[in-house]
Amino acid sequence: MTTPVRIQLSRRKAFRLADAAENGLPAVRVSRPGKWGNPFNFKPSEHCWTALSFGCRGDARGRQEASVIAFREWITPQPHGRLKSSERQVVMGIGEKTVPIGPLVTAGTPPTIEEIRAELRGKNLACWCRIGEPCHADVLLEIANADDRAGK
Repeated sequence: MTTPVRIQLSRRKAFRLADAAENGLPAVRVSRPGKWGNPFNFKPSEHCWTALSFGCRGDARGRQEASVIAFREWITPQPHGRLKSSERQVVMGIGEKTVPIGPLVTAGTPPTIEEIRAELRGKNLACWCRIGEPCHADVLLEIANADDRAGK
């Protein structure tokens, strides 16, 4: 069986998504905007505190890593039922005396594991992130192509 891979999208003139991977599998864009895009964009430096709240550095690489961690938390099924939305804001202070020190981060209802597997299983996934850097497409690949018997 051929293993699906992540592809980095490109604006180069000769770039064709269908030809980007040599494994012969179809490719699906999972970039923003769109159903499969990561709703957590921590690229702006104002998200340094957000990145720190996820245990990552506040630099560009750390913010990218934090956005993927946030995506994984958002898309992972919750023990108490399906997540309707996600909201997070870093604050400083104690009790009722708190001050927001980062922007409010929100995301709507995530796709289900069943939707991910039905639409993305066995396909290459394409995003703008550089290969080797943290990317939500790697999370989608992992979920879409997981062995259903693994947890049984």
